[in-house]
Amino acid sequence: MATAIKAIPTLKGKEAREFLHRAEEAERNYKGTENRDNHSFCQMAHAILSKAGML
Repeated sequence: MATAIKAIPTLKGKEAREFLHRAEEAERNYKGTENRDNHSFCQMAHAILSKAGML
């Protein structure tokens, strides 16, 4: 017998914008992020998200 796959909740509209706003604010306020954009994993993630049209 197969196990049911649960739906992943997705934020939309006002909730999505508020979540993004708070996430970006937390990222800006995080100490020690001066070299974050030069990290190879961050560059790889940026390339993937750009290719997917999410940035």
